[in-house]
Amino acid sequence: MLIAFISDIHSNIHALKEVLKEIEKENVDKIVCCGDVVGYNAFPSECIDVVKEKVDHCVLGNHDYAVITGDTGWFNEYGVAGIDYCRRILSKDDIRFLSNLETHLYIEADDLKIYVTHGSPRDEIFEYIFPDVEDSLLIDLSEIAQADIVVMGHTHVPMERRVKNKIFLNPGSVGQPRDGDPRASFMIFDTRKREAIFRRVSYDIDSASRAILENRLPRFLAQRLYLGM
Repeated sequence: MLIAFISDIHSNIHALKEVLKEIEKENVDKIVCCGDVVGYNAFPSECIDVVKEKVDHCVLGNHDYAVITGDTGWFNEYGVAGIDYCRRILSKDDIRFLSNLETHLYIEADDLKIYVTHGSPRDEIFEYIFPDVEDSLLIDLSEIAQADIVVMGHTHVPMERRVKNKIFLNPGSVGQPRDGDPRASFMIFDTRKREAIFRRVSYDIDSASRAILENRLPRFLAQRLYLGM
């Protein structure tokens, strides 16, 4: 099975559309989102509509959760601005969609059990698992997940780690990459080959940035798109 994993779209419709164009060329069996459909950028409702139409499975991210609940205690001023913006403009149907997202899901294919969440198996919404994390923690997470493969989002940084026959993956961010590369990030996983292929795609950052400013979101959110930070 070929599974396309995306994450951290963050209301960036320009990036999402370009990523999905690339995914369509790959003849994948499923598209799975690791959370944070909304937040930061200017087009949350449009991104929700596309996710509803094109994505097979999606889990709940921390920004999605904050938009549902109004709880912004964990966020800096830029995160709060994006969440407040989403809460002002999203429809009841949009909020209902986010509210119905689960915090994790399992996929089984080719004798593999794949666990998908936004943060980590021990804190599914908020914990960050960066690429340089210790092997011992990854093993602990795989035991909590009871899975062969653990796929996470949240860091906005692509990751592939293999420890004791377990695979730990992060597709990076569609809408706000933070690894120094401003191009949108996604990943395709081949369950038969046990192989992860990471992809980057350019998109119209000028339009995404301009929309942030036009909607009176913080200028920093527009600037960071050019920097991949």
